[in-house]
Amino acid sequence: MADVQTASPETLIALAENERKTLIERTPQWLLVLLFGAAVVAVWQFAVSFSGISELVLPGPFLVFEDLVFTLKNLFTGGYVAKATWTTLVEVVFGFSLAVVVGLSLGMLIGATSFGEKAVMPYVVAINTMPKVAFAPLFVAWFGFGIESKIMMAAFISFFPVTINTAAGLAATDKNMDMLFDSLEANRWQRLLKLQMPFAMPYIFAGLKLAAVWSVIGVVVGEYMGGGEGLGELVRVAASQLRVGRVFAQIALLSLMGMALFGFVSLLERYFIRWRR
Repeated sequence: MADVQTASPETLIALAENERKTLIERTPQWLLVLLFGAAVVAVWQFAVSFSGISELVLPGPFLVFEDLVFTLKNLFTGGYVAKATWTTLVEVVFGFSLAVVVGLSLGMLIGATSFGEKAVMPYVVAINTMPKVAFAPLFVAWFGFGIESKIMMAAFISFFPVTINTAAGLAATDKNMDMLFDSLEANRWQRLLKLQMPFAMPYIFAGLKLAAVWSVIGVVVGEYMGGGEGLGELVRVAASQLRVGRVFAQIALLSLMGMALFGFVSLLERYFIRWRR
């Protein structure tokens, strides 16, 4: 009681807020992640063991883990998985980079000019509504069976969120700051680089994070439809051989690749917009 009476108001408020939190809110995030993952694995194993589903259709988590260990061992010892991973990584990086260049250019055109907003925006939206998977055979026909078609497919799928978020960010400029630049007689380029772009950075990085994930999807779609030597081709071959555990393991590797690119973009975000913290 004496400690409570002598505690500062800030401490009392913190204690009261902690008491109002639920058990889940007080539990560390890493522990919740582990518990939820363990529950998913347990349900998965129960379904495989007692539902009568063949392991050719749905292997148990332990069999998938064995395939994952094999895949990682092959990766780190320089086997065929390492070669496929490097090929897919190159395609993802170049596809993402191309999507960033195209997306930022179109987004700046749409968000900073009336011509872009009225004439270009409808075409960008129309392209995004199209079933992009259907374009994979066309990219193969235009760019061949090499990595070029996969890079173009990745860029084609992932440029849209960069474009839309850039345009939205440029349109979200603070009106009072805009009036200040008017009073200073700033030209269009000064307004774009010193006012609109800083305000648009959070929007732009939100689009870049989406593009980082979608670029991996685009590469896999391209490899599925146009062959190649990447992880998407390994997934297709393993699926055709009913090696479902190997498919899960290679999908996990693709997921790690997407998470790594997402994390890299997040690090850039923390550096370029430190003021948000």
